[in-house]
Amino acid sequence: MTKIIYKNEQLKRRFYGWLKATKQFEDNTIECYEKAIWLWEDFSNKADFSSFNMTKAGEFKDWLKSKKKVTSQENISMSYCYDNLRHIKTFFDWLSKQSGYKSKINQTAIDYLNLTRKEVREATQPKSVEYPTLEQIRTVIENLKGETEIEMRDKALFSYAFLTGARITAIRTLPMKSFDKKELVVHQDPALGVATKFSKNITSVLIPFGYEETLNYFIEWFDYLEKRKKFQPNDPIFPATKIENGKDNISYYNTGEVETKFLKGSGSLRKIFEKRFKQVGIKYYHPHTFRHFWVKEISKLPITEEEKKAISQNLGHENVGTTFGSYGYGKIEENRQVEIIRNIDFKGRKKEVAVLMSLDEVKRLLKDNDK
Repeated sequence: MTKIIYKNEQLKRRFYGWLKATKQFEDNTIECYEKAIWLWEDFSNKADFSSFNMTKAGEFKDWLKSKKKVTSQENISMSYCYDNLRHIKTFFDWLSKQSGYKSKINQTAIDYLNLTRKEVREATQPKSVEYPTLEQIRTVIENLKGETEIEMRDKALFSYAFLTGARITAIRTLPMKSFDKKELVVHQDPALGVATKFSKNITSVLIPFGYEETLNYFIEWFDYLEKRKKFQPNDPIFPATKIENGKDNISYYNTGEVETKFLKGSGSLRKIFEKRFKQVGIKYYHPHTFRHFWVKEISKLPITEEEKKAISQNLGHENVGTTFGSYGYGKIEENRQVEIIRNIDFKGRKKEVAVLMSLDEVKRLLKDNDK
């Protein structure tokens, strides 16, 4: 048994290395695959991975769907099953291509890890996501007085998340040279060291949604790093906290300053967000919810299809449907649904008339009126 466990552990390490090298996954994403494999090992009693077959695949799927939540006797969600089965399928698909396993892992057996179409629909249907309001975000930001470099950094960090809706991994890895202060644009470019999803090159315009102070907070922080701290182009915009050794080098303390080091992982950023929300008595909203806030605000505007595409690219989405489906109009609250439908004039005339013209059209109209 010890020999089998050792062999399995070696395979797992190779698989995680493959995910990191070829898929460019962050550690937190790889952890999801690791947890799914733990579930398989729990089910199979740490059996040799080569023993995987159609029967075991089907039994594992049923075993997973029958699991109970830790906090209650309810079955775990279908989305939980879907995600873990998806991760396990990726692992066994990778394993089926490895030397010594090509003849042992059957592709058809891997297909037995699929849920039914009905179950997939249940698992993947859009879910309402709670996100902070503008007032809650403003409360957190304005509470940070900037009395230390750490407070200044965190104030700029919240402002940047608000201005762009950028993903946490990209925020953590932004170097100084990624920001074009003249154009108020951030280049989330993997060539600059920015860790974007699927290594996409994303150009993001800063949008303050009427809360103009956030632009100032971010730019002031950038200028402070560049002029006062003498940060160089490759140094981080959101650097790590400087830690000093305490008495006899047996303890450490926070200096209230930053240093030219990138934060170690996404967990560090999440802790900052959690801490700052709790300080003002607001429940914690993780950084990704700022993307939902961002799109919800955009969705309230009467924008053209071309403008929707530009907004989608600003977030790093190739498909407009991802932006305004998963993040935007994926699920409209029932009251709002009723309100929208009641205000549609099905006879062809709108109850509220809004004339949307381009700047050129307005100029041309004014010229005609002057004649």
